[in-house]
Amino acid sequence: MTPDPRDSMELRLTLRRLEAAEAALADARRSLSQLIDRQSTPAPVPAPAPAPVPQPAPAPVRPRYPEKPAKPPRPPVPTETKVIRAVAVVGSLITVAGVGLAVALAIQAGLLGPLGRVLLSTLLAVALLGAGLWLDAYRRRVTDRDTAGMEAGVTALVVTAWLVSTVILWALVEILEWWPAWLAVAVLLAVWLALLAVTEARAMRWVAFFMGLSIIAIVPNFYSAHQPTTWLVLLLPVLLLALVRTPQRMQVRVVAGVMALLVQLWLTMEVLEVFFDTPEAASVVAAVVAVLSALAFAVVTLRFPAEDDRADLFTTFIVPLGLLVLAAPVAADTWTIWLLVPTTVALAVLGYRREHLLGVVGVCATAVAFVLVWWLTPPFGAGALIDATIVVALFFVAAILAVIWLDTREETRVAPWAFWLGAALTVTFTLSRNVLTKSPLWLTDHIALVQAGLIAVFLGVMLSRRKVLGGLPVWAQVALAVVGLHLSMVTVVTAATWLGSAVGGTGGMWLGYLIGHALVSILWMVLAAWILLAAPGLSDRASLGAGMVLAVAAVVKLVFFDLGTLEGLPRALAFLISGIALLAIAALRTRRRPAGLEEQQWDQHEQRAEHQ
Repeated sequence: MTPDPRDSMELRLTLRRLEAAEAALADARRSLSQLIDRQSTPAPVPAPAPAPVPQPAPAPVRPRYPEKPAKPPRPPVPTETKVIRAVAVVGSLITVAGVGLAVALAIQAGLLGPLGRVLLSTLLAVALLGAGLWLDAYRRRVTDRDTAGMEAGVTALVVTAWLVSTVILWALVEILEWWPAWLAVAVLLAVWLALLAVTEARAMRWVAFFMGLSIIAIVPNFYSAHQPTTWLVLLLPVLLLALVRTPQRMQVRVVAGVMALLVQLWLTMEVLEVFFDTPEAASVVAAVVAVLSALAFAVVTLRFPAEDDRADLFTTFIVPLGLLVLAAPVAADTWTIWLLVPTTVALAVLGYRREHLLGVVGVCATAVAFVLVWWLTPPFGAGALIDATIVVALFFVAAILAVIWLDTREETRVAPWAFWLGAALTVTFTLSRNVLTKSPLWLTDHIALVQAGLIAVFLGVMLSRRKVLGGLPVWAQVALAVVGLHLSMVTVVTAATWLGSAVGGTGGMWLGYLIGHALVSILWMVLAAWILLAAPGLSDRASLGAGMVLAVAAVVKLVFFDLGTLEGLPRALAFLISGIALLAIAALRTRRRPAGLEEQQWDQHEQRAEHQ
């Protein structure tokens, strides 16, 4: 029997299906086995995440000059209170006048002897003081009525007691001549301190205020330049400031500053009026008191700032600087003139430690202090102003330190830089005058060469710190550049004149002077050409500004000085080389601009580069 082909085909298909089913069953078994294995194996514990490292809190940024919070406006003073205060002031004056008239009447009528009049006046002062203190205590106990009028009465009584006491002490010395001056001054200071302590303890600010106003009348009557014991009355303003220093007593602080200035002004006029009759010790003490008072006002104001910024402005800047300026004539020709410099440095240190504007003001004042020292010719390093070598040397050492400090602080305010460069011009004025007035004889001295060397070192330090100067306004940069060019001219001409004199005598001196001026003009113009044409690291705008300042300065010097002062070959060379440099600038300047860029596109490119 022949098999059917269709049966064979079905058999093959069935076998293939069986094989596929066996393969699928094997895959299912493997998957089931893997699933059982995963369930029986414990899941791995994830590693704990590292604890975040706490970042330090950023330090609070302290403002450069902290601003005070705005204070609420004060309630207006009632009209009745103003009237009562005026009545109290007038009453005090009339009472003092009445005491004087009564004493004069008693003297004329012979009613009381001198001792009786003194005792009666003393009893009056004690009674007034006692009445004032009693009224003040009563005012504090009363709560059911307005006490403003009582406060004015307390002020009138206590201040009148103080004035009567001063009149008694003055009469004991000047009229009766019973007491020596030192005893009267000692008692005066004791009464002053006692009353100020009472006013501070009882918060009687207006008593301290009017007592302070009396200083200008007391000091001239008790001070004597020939009696050292009377010099203590100069401390009255400082004692007022020290004992009544709380911020709420800003009126007292202001009146203390005003009185300190007025007393120092009177003392300065007194010393200048009788200059040859004033002992040197008196001038020294007056200058020392002024210096210490200036520091005291600055320290107290920074330590206890007042509620009113105007009061702080007065006692922080005007009073200390005014005292130092007024002390300068008194300290002239004495060693105390040098105290101006460390005092201004101390003011600067106080200001910078408190982040106060006084720091910058102190830096500026230090430059002025050196000028005053140089001008008033102290004993060592003195003589003619050109001979003040020690003063000039110390000034330039301080100027170099000031430049380094300002650069460290990244100071971009114009004032400190202007003050120090202005002071440099001032202390080298005599040298500059001889350079510009065709007086080379004074430039042949070794002192002139020393000053020229100091100027060169100072200018070198300024150039090394020129980066911070780029933050100044453009007009300030131009002004400082002109001053620097002038100082460089003084240095080069002085050095060339001294060298010519050392080599060739008088003829060499004149030749060195002419060559020095010609060399300055040539150097300025060549330097301008180098900056405009080949200086690396400068943009077109920066090179154009610096180069044009030099070029204009050189042209001005050539036309207005060299043409009329120089002669012969130096003048011809100066004009020839400077002219060639100008032509080179005109011909080659455009090569700095890349080809293919329009002017506007290149300016935009420069601006983007500067911002980056």
